[in-house]
Amino acid sequence: MAGETFDASLWSALTPPLAAAAPLAGHETADVLVIGAGFLGLSTALHLAEAGIGVTVLEADEPGFGASGRNTGFVVPSLKPTLGSTDGTTRLSEAEARLTDLVGRSGDILFDLIRRHRIDCSAEQTGWLQPAHTAAAFVALQQRRAEWESRGRVVEILDAAETSRRTGMSGYHGALFDPTGGQINPLAYARGLAAAGRRAGVVFHHRSRVEKLERSDGKWIAHTQRGRVEADRVVLTTNALVGQLAPAVHDSIIPVRVHQVATQPLPPELQRIILPQRSPAADTRRHTFAVRWSPDGRLMTGGLVLPGPSSIRRAEAYFIRRLERFLPRAVPLRAAFAWNGVIAATPDSLPRFFALEPGLDAVIGCNGRGIALTTVLGRELAALYAGQRLPGEFALPHTAPRAIPARRLAGYAPAFWLPWSNLRDRLESGR
Repeated sequence: MAGETFDASLWSALTPPLAAAAPLAGHETADVLVIGAGFLGLSTALHLAEAGIGVTVLEADEPGFGASGRNTGFVVPSLKPTLGSTDGTTRLSEAEARLTDLVGRSGDILFDLIRRHRIDCSAEQTGWLQPAHTAAAFVALQQRRAEWESRGRVVEILDAAETSRRTGMSGYHGALFDPTGGQINPLAYARGLAAAGRRAGVVFHHRSRVEKLERSDGKWIAHTQRGRVEADRVVLTTNALVGQLAPAVHDSIIPVRVHQVATQPLPPELQRIILPQRSPAADTRRHTFAVRWSPDGRLMTGGLVLPGPSSIRRAEAYFIRRLERFLPRAVPLRAAFAWNGVIAATPDSLPRFFALEPGLDAVIGCNGRGIALTTVLGRELAALYAGQRLPGEFALPHTAPRAIPARRLAGYAPAFWLPWSNLRDRLESGR
């Protein structure tokens, strides 16, 4: 893969390697075949095995190789959009209510899973902050808090002074604080889920890219270069890396390349001023300013840069300047690590549960908030396949994929969206 940056990430530097699983060779059978070992596939497989279902995972590279092991490690118990109205006057549909309630519990579910399986991934359930960059955004956060609390979910609204104290940044009008969120080392979490899955009986094969899927005598057969797996049911959990294995899924999402940057280690006195409670923060800007402390005392941030050559060097320069603008007390900063990965975006920023053919499904579209979301969706998907949930009880509707109109052109949307969003953010907030 051209420009591959997996080994250049901070997480690759910090995380002990996972014992490799042999590539698939020969013929195997399974009750359920999971294709893709990101958070969703790993959570699905682990929970299926715990329910007594025979499950095999085929991974083209290694667990966490895609966006799961490359993101900033925020545990955000919230979807990007606010389902329903911003003033709480529009009732959620039954499906929206199920998804909203599930996502609201996702932080606690994830950290409980980490504790239960003793996954060593620098897990910190220190809460998640969403600062408001404008007065209007702060009003929207207050309305969101009221809507969530009407559904039994308790979060806090912080005023401007408290927001400044908890972030070490000035200029915000206030913030929403969700105590169930936090941060992790995402690659260590992926590898820990894989190790827990092995202990539960999941069969893993790394370096086993599925080249073809076919239906024969009521079974699905997945072919790799050296072997095949026959299963009653197959679920694609490849997210943005689905390629042409399922063209209908590929055409239903927009792949977006996101960059991450980590600074040099910073002194303890700065760590006592900037995010002193170690709660990661992601504000309300269109091009979100997100920042956290790494386990080894570095500031981490990320987002989009315009596509093109030398994107890593441009990301280093842009995000370091952005950190220094928001956190002038931390100057000077330098990029010690920089890497990128591809997420799957959907037009409405909501995930999808696709019915492709009988016994063949795909779950996709985490839209950059995948750690908690995919963990709980994997648990719920396993319960559905194990017969512990009725189809109508699943958090997402089971629908056929719909191609995005003019998808090839839609792939250029981030290049147009980014400059416009940065300009609007600066005009609104003054920085």
